[in-house]
Amino acid sequence: MLTDLQERKLTHFFGLLDLDKDGSLQIEDFSEIAERLQQEFGYAEGSKEHKFVVDAAVRFFHKLLAEMSKGNQVILMSEWLEFFDAQFISNDNDDLLEEYSEFMIGFLFDLFDENHDGYIDVEEYADMFMIYGIDIRYSAKAFIDLDLNKDGRLSRNELIHAFENFITSDIADVKGNWIFGNWDT
Repeated sequence: MLTDLQERKLTHFFGLLDLDKDGSLQIEDFSEIAERLQQEFGYAEGSKEHKFVVDAAVRFFHKLLAEMSKGNQVILMSEWLEFFDAQFISNDNDDLLEEYSEFMIGFLFDLFDENHDGYIDVEEYADMFMIYGIDIRYSAKAFIDLDLNKDGRLSRNELIHAFENFITSDIADVKGNWIFGNWDT
């Protein structure tokens, strides 16, 4: 069963993805992310880059929908929390957690590793905060905390580790808890 801390973090994460703040995740929330990226990075309408982010966002939503929704074209908060509880907290399936973490972080890498060097630098990480409407003042500290080897960039593995801690940890000061900014509001 989800602890209060885990539920607050997952509720925060859901709220970041629910761009229109209507209490459900739907295709429009993910299409909006693609449009924000297009504007922020200056992708021309219909360009290869624009099509890539639109396709990535749509694929991401449909995978979440297939795994979480109970037959609707939306994902409700209750379905979101039930999914994470059943799959990663109550089940304690490390292989599935790793697979899902790679999926989630892969999506973020696809969108925010703008220079395609296989790392997220501090500017790309701040872009993620800005695009998702996360309070930017938390990005620098989170970046430093998540950069485990202190090389000034976040590897896929560092972010996967942080995301796994974000999902499973019920200890408030675990560094991975801050991957998506301040969940404790």
